Amino acid sequence: MATALQFAHEITVESPGENRAVRLMAKYYFATFWTIVFTGAIRKWLFPGNSILYLLQDVPIGLAYLAALRYGCFSRGLMMLGTVFLSAIIILQGLLQIVFIDLSPLIAVIGLHNYLFYLPMLLVFPIGLTLKYRKHFVYWNLMLSIPMCLLAIAQAQSPKAAFINKTSEGEAFGVSGTDVARASGTFNFTSFYGIWVAMAVALCMGEWLLPKERRSIKRLWLLVVCTIAVNICHLVAASRSAIALAGTAIVGAAVGAIVLRSPRAIATLAGVCILLPVAAGATYLISPDEYNIVMERFTGDYYVDESRGRLALGVVGFLTEPKLSVFGAGIGMGVDAAHIGSTDAYNFTYSLSEYDSIRTVMELGTPVGLLYMLVRLSFGAGMILLAVRLVRQGSSPHVLPLSFFLMAQVYQGDLTRNAAMSSSQSMMAFSFILGTYMNPDNTSLDSEAGEYSMRSA
Repeated sequence: MATALQFAHEITVESPGENRAVRLMAKYYFATFWTIVFTGAIRKWLFPGNSILYLLQDVPIGLAYLAALRYGCFSRGLMMLGTVFLSAIIILQGLLQIVFIDLSPLIAVIGLHNYLFYLPMLLVFPIGLTLKYRKHFVYWNLMLSIPMCLLAIAQAQSPKAAFINKTSEGEAFGVSGTDVARASGTFNFTSFYGIWVAMAVALCMGEWLLPKERRSIKRLWLLVVCTIAVNICHLVAASRSAIALAGTAIVGAAVGAIVLRSPRAIATLAGVCILLPVAAGATYLISPDEYNIVMERFTGDYYVDESRGRLALGVVGFLTEPKLSVFGAGIGMGVDAAHIGSTDAYNFTYSLSEYDSIRTVMELGTPVGLLYMLVRLSFGAGMILLAVRLVRQGSSPHVLPLSFFLMAQVYQGDLTRNAAMSSSQSMMAFSFILGTYMNPDNTSLDSEAGEYSMRSA
């Protein structure tokens, strides 16, 4: 990593031609973000049933990879070696599965895409995330929260069978057994929405940790509006996972205030936390049905027991549920992996539809699957430690709330089943943290992208 960052420093400072590469990486990063956001609306409402449109985001990501190869502006250190090593093992496992368990080559290609295509985002996008562009990303995320909040309110106030709440397949989308809709914004499903809203909450909390002169949003009233909007977005979602992810981001912000040892930051975060119950109460005015079902799903005896079981399964399920297997059911098999070698296919299918970690080990086999999970969890934990270091050094405090929600996401969330939406969003948030590491806050260099230097490890 040290070699990669020193190389990035050299091309940024010494080669004017490579400054264009830094700007290109930033442009492709933003293009990816807006493609992810609007793909939900395009697929869900404009072109229902066309899941191939999920791959629209692969276009700017692929162009970023090509640009990085052209300009040589990608990490050439330990992270790249780790990515290549992990990719080589998973590709080899896929080839062995084709030979020994007759896995369809087409399914294998789809699986390899879901597992590997989005990993290099971590090697190329951080190069372009200078302080200037990170501020732009924070600003536009929080501005987006306002129309998303209005849309979420409209969904919450509408029956789940209403057009605004239908899935891309035209089905009613809501809490089973009720007429309560699960607000998902422009996204097709709450898992994608949950990642977006947790990221927005994390960035919003990071803004409150900064002194006013360093914020992306200078006007206090506008930041207050964004804070209210982004929290209503998850509170009216009727989704426990969306609320939980946003909650972990707020916990990360509280840790950030403590790490900063700033009385102002601690007092500000305490004020935000005190106002959260008020915001929760406001959801009752927006939609009493939504409020009541969310309270029931968090406090009802049945749901509490179910949540405990799901939490326990999410924590250790990938170690206990899949049967020992050298080759696994086949990369890319998805929930169909449950039907291979199992006498209880229905329950396994349900588990695979809920737990990405179980599906990963079942698809890849015990040795490779557990290795993948070890790397996945270690990387998430490492990002928390890196975020603490960055905040201590005075860089963007947004990274700590981001790292906390990302750890929850990589542990229990969806990264491979719907990788085109879930993994790519997670990689964008990780890239923000790595971009802060490569481009630490330095307000004296906040004029042109080419003037930013990158820190060597």
